[in-house]
Amino acid sequence: MRRVTSILLASVALGFLGANFNHENAKQALTKLQTYVGSWKGVGQLQRGSRRGAWLEKSEWKWSFSGDAPTLAFSVEQGKYFKTAKLSSVAGKGSSYVLDATTVDGKEMKYLGDLKKGVLVLSADKVANSAPARITIRTVANGKRLVMLYERSVGADQYRRMSEVGYTREGSNFGKGVTYVECVVTGGKAAIPVKYEGRTYYVCCGGCREYFEDDPGAVIAEYKARKAEEKRKLDS
Repeated sequence: MRRVTSILLASVALGFLGANFNHENAKQALTKLQTYVGSWKGVGQLQRGSRRGAWLEKSEWKWSFSGDAPTLAFSVEQGKYFKTAKLSSVAGKGSSYVLDATTVDGKEMKYLGDLKKGVLVLSADKVANSAPARITIRTVANGKRLVMLYERSVGADQYRRMSEVGYTREGSNFGKGVTYVECVVTGGKAAIPVKYEGRTYYVCCGGCREYFEDDPGAVIAEYKARKAEEKRKLDS
């Protein structure tokens, strides 16, 4: 009986450690896209430099910790193609990232892709007539600008431009110098203050604020451990 109990306890412990390992790996992979996090004002153009068919939209990227693994949640107001989406990491399963999106007409789309030289390229697993077949996302100007290129499929591995949305980060004072502090959850650029034991810390988005408020002591302990490890590496 004791042997069975020990085996069961070991299995539970291994399951917990495995889940925690996957959770941390997913967070680390998504941290590479930390510059997406924030509120953005966008201008969409069918052709670059042309006002014909242009539109305005707003979007927000934020961390979400509500599921089994963290994701980057994306929502858009007055968008041409999508209303919401969630970006997750699936390292070790072929493509590094998966985007599960809901189109403006309520269709569910899945995009798979990878990050290469700072550019995320995602292709639809099933092509739909009205939705983009490929999405390319990049940031420029030190994270103050975000550009999303949408393309349609015109053949095997061939694509043609549908439109492009150029976003400016809200509150970034694009073109001027801005000083940022570090998010205690993800290590990204932060501007939202949170308090714990009389001290003020900062997080980068509403998702990280909710995660912090759920267990601030654990977040601060992990943050301090991370900073200590960074200092150790610098000193060694």
